[in-house]
Amino acid sequence: MTDNWIDFTLSVVGGATAFLCLFEGTRRLCAYGVHRKAVLMTMLAAAISVLYGGYAYWQYADLKATLSVIQHKTAPTQLSTTWGRGLSPERREIASLANARRAFMESGTLGSYIGRRGEIKSFAPTQEDLVRRERVVAYYSPRGNLAEAVLWLIMGIVAVLSGFAMSFEKAPPTASPSGEPDEQSGGMRSSA
Repeated sequence: MTDNWIDFTLSVVGGATAFLCLFEGTRRLCAYGVHRKAVLMTMLAAAISVLYGGYAYWQYADLKATLSVIQHKTAPTQLSTTWGRGLSPERREIASLANARRAFMESGTLGSYIGRRGEIKSFAPTQEDLVRRERVVAYYSPRGNLAEAVLWLIMGIVAVLSGFAMSFEKAPPTASPSGEPDEQSGGMRSSA
């Protein structure tokens, strides 16, 4: 789901512009040869595509490294019955339950907490805890960023290949001042 509509809109506009400019620049380069406007358009669009794709890949690599650090953390330690002896039984249960809930949010492991009578209970997440954990996992999921980086690569390749293919399309015949196709050049503009 899109969290920020401004970023989404800028990405769509930037992506569409880069795609069209890369397509048109490649088409002009292949159809009419190398000239400054076509080279500039192609290079600028290719740079934008590389920047967007590189940024998406950098986010993927960063999230993947973050996940590997989080996954290598040791499992939360089990509480002893002497934990929090100075607290009232209600506060002790609330504090140990909060620790078990936090451990579940961070690592996904089910720990234990100390009840009001001093017994050790297994933490059973509520539906709200599961929804929060799912949000944490989705936030740190690097797959979306890898897919975005690959999408930028594919989009650039498709734009270049489409521009190359469209460069072979015949230009419409130009009309002479009388309205008839120019017969000397077979419908093409004369070089006079």
